[in-house]
Amino acid sequence: MPGSVNTLAIELAAYISTLRNDEGEALVKEVTPMLEADKIKEVTQILLKESKTLLEAPERELEPAFNLLVAIVLAESEKASLESLLKTLITEPTQKTAIKLKVLSNIFNTLPANSPLRLLAFTSIVDVAVASDDMDLVLPQLQYVPAWVSEWGVGVDAERSLLLTLSDRLKESGNQYQSLSFLLKHLTSFNGTPEAASQKATATRAIAESLALSEVLNFENLLKIDAIQQLKSEKIYELLSVFMSGNLQDYRTLVAKHSGLIKESGLEEEECVRKIRLLSLASLGSENLSRELSYQEVAKALEVDENEVELWVIDVIRAGLVEAKLNQVAKVVVVNRSIYRTFGTAQWQQLGQRLNGWKQSLAEILQVIANAKLTTSAAVSSAVITN
Repeated sequence: MPGSVNTLAIELAAYISTLRNDEGEALVKEVTPMLEADKIKEVTQILLKESKTLLEAPERELEPAFNLLVAIVLAESEKASLESLLKTLITEPTQKTAIKLKVLSNIFNTLPANSPLRLLAFTSIVDVAVASDDMDLVLPQLQYVPAWVSEWGVGVDAERSLLLTLSDRLKESGNQYQSLSFLLKHLTSFNGTPEAASQKATATRAIAESLALSEVLNFENLLKIDAIQQLKSEKIYELLSVFMSGNLQDYRTLVAKHSGLIKESGLEEEECVRKIRLLSLASLGSENLSRELSYQEVAKALEVDENEVELWVIDVIRAGLVEAKLNQVAKVVVVNRSIYRTFGTAQWQQLGQRLNGWKQSLAEILQVIANAKLTTSAAVSSAVITN
């Protein structure tokens, strides 16, 4: 073992003795002969047991002290030793969370880019960030997770575990949309495998959280996940289907059929009704593009008073579901554009009909232009002959 590692071990042992007010430096005396006998593994374990003592160091000294321990642990390259160090940083109570995060970042950055041990370090960073309510510090790094996992070569099981852990931690920290994103990535990793059927609970959670989040208004990506397709016989999938292509009346019917479904799924009735109203209005718009919709028609579809129609139209426009104009005098809504909640055979047929309609209209316009040219040419010729 290189002498530099021995030097670091002696230096750290001396510092720990200082923290313990051990004037006789008993720890130094204990590890010195062991280092001389090249028993660095045993020394590393002794120093790791003292890592709790390091957390008592003054804040300005804590990071350099832990960097010494990190250098010794990484020189040994033992996964168990690194796990022990990370456990101390994660579990030991202390208010020095900012320094902890620095130390963990140092560990992560010191490890080779392709080291599987980076997974342990990164997970520890996330755990400490969540515990200290500092998850915002980690959020910018999450975009690199797919590339990192590929570099680390940790295997599909470890990757799935990381994705689910990130989803859980993000949910704990209040980052619901990012949490759902990683949850769906976790489930997608089971596509095409027999294990997809084992993800029933997680798939149910994904549907419920998608329905619960106010800004999630498109659910087609859920249908691409095998684990969610395995739930077709479940009540939660029926509910998803309503939000995919049903309307408010369909929602009312389903809720009456399955009493307690909304509460069992961890959803709020008020939020569900608000969302299905927006989606119902979007569908009403897509079915009536460029046609005047009376306030009365909209109010009936949404089961609201006519004096609430304008507010709902404004909300559906803000949600990006439609582009429309309100005529308050005539009490009509003109929808210029509306999203399709699902795009299947019926939507392709509808699009085909519209394209044919536009084609026919263009043909008629071209004919009118051609006739106008003929009329103009004839008039010019007549004028020349007359002159």
